[in-house]
Amino acid sequence: AAATSAAAASAAATTAAAASKSDADDCPGRVPFHGLLTCQGSVYQQWQARIMYFHWKKQTAAAGPCGDMGGFTRLVASEGGKPDGLEGEIPSVFVPQLPASVIESHFHFGVLNRPESVRQLLASPALLRQITSDFVLVLETDHVLMQPIPNLATRTTPAAFTFGYMHAHASQDWVIQRYWPEGSSASLDPVGPSPLLIHLDQLRAIAPRWLNSPLALRLSSR
Repeated sequence: AAATSAAAASAAATTAAAASKSDADDCPGRVPFHGLLTCQGSVYQQWQARIMYFHWKKQTAAAGPCGDMGGFTRLVASEGGKPDGLEGEIPSVFVPQLPASVIESHFHFGVLNRPESVRQLLASPALLRQITSDFVLVLETDHVLMQPIPNLATRTTPAAFTFGYMHAHASQDWVIQRYWPEGSSASLDPVGPSPLLIHLDQLRAIAPRWLNSPLALRLSSR
């Protein structure tokens, strides 16, 4: 089953890569990106992933052949990296989820699997072959795309959604500077790790900190 899943994902990636090259030839200035849906294989997240992928395909079609939305991969953290049965509907790759002991020791914060799965993706040439563009849009299963998305990122500057409730306050500078010594609330952007449009080189650079910071935060007594 795992081999079948990998073969299907590879075939989809090859087709998407060929289409991206053809579109680039026909659409000067197009900078395609690859949708990267981070999730786990629970029934609830499978249901969300189906809805999310439906809207991805809808907005990709609405953007037309010169839109920036390209290939798509569901990156699943599962027990032992085993397929969950949805790979026939959505292009998927599977990586081992964090051990239960790690999740339990970090207050059952299962979201830690998100940066861990991205770390494993970036460390695996075989998995990276499924990514058809130099840019990725990191997504979560509860995102619903209401219109086509252009690539607003550059090789050195990512683009992310602004969350109105994530503005930091000066009273939080002490915890910000524990993990970002040169930073402050005034220079902290009100964004999360998704939706995030970013070049793969930048994602490689921040991936270790993305995992290590929440691990430390979940263990802190303050």
